[in-house]
Amino acid sequence: MLKQRILSAFLLLPLPILALYFGPPWFELLCAVSLATMGWEWEKLVLNRFSVLGMVIAVTGICGIFLLDISPVVAWVLPAVMTIVLYVIVKKQGLEHQKLFVFGVPYSAYPMISLTFMLQNYGFLSTIWLIGSVWAMDTGAYAFGKTIGGPKMCPKISPKKTWAGLIGGMLTAALWGAFCSRFSEVPQYVPVMIVSAILGGVSQGGDLFESWIKRYLNVKDSSNLIPGHGGVFDRMDALLAVAPIVVIILVFVCPDMNFWG
Repeated sequence: MLKQRILSAFLLLPLPILALYFGPPWFELLCAVSLATMGWEWEKLVLNRFSVLGMVIAVTGICGIFLLDISPVVAWVLPAVMTIVLYVIVKKQGLEHQKLFVFGVPYSAYPMISLTFMLQNYGFLSTIWLIGSVWAMDTGAYAFGKTIGGPKMCPKISPKKTWAGLIGGMLTAALWGAFCSRFSEVPQYVPVMIVSAILGGVSQGGDLFESWIKRYLNVKDSSNLIPGHGGVFDRMDALLAVAPIVVIILVFVCPDMNFWG
């Protein structure tokens, strides 16, 4: 099982890195493929079926991505509007888990739009730093948690997550931030390391949230699309939580926080 996980990760990692490096339209296309898959996964996960409603979730996010460069306001508002529209539809149909199902629109669309926004406005290094902080956190948490063990964080939601894993993951995320800082004209090691560690900690919240959803729905994985890893949501749960938060901070809270601008 471990060998299968490592092999799958090795094969999948180059895709987003290459898409980021070559930029538009390749990164947008990768996000669009991810969104199409997430639309299918979400309806299968929540309603145990796939229909036009899952396609609506996917198409909403895809439109948001490709409208971002043309009409940013429409790109950001569209998912919110479609969430309301979709809720009216599922309420009329009397479907189960109505609120959870329509949450799939912002849950999938806004993180992908945020990543595209990061690449378009802050460049390759800022975006790979953001994504890498999540990857470093995930890797460090797994390694430290497996090696050290110890008290569990939330045993009822995610029995394998430990406090040692959280601290170790935040440390590896901080080290990743230090590595990225080397490429700045004026390196800011300490601020970047602190922010990277915090983002790593936040990403664990995203991981736990998706674990809670799966426990609530009594399923193990969002799908079996990726051997040894489950589905796209299982691989991106941490990033889904972090990406919109970073964009909100960069735009509204600390517009000067771009370390590589």
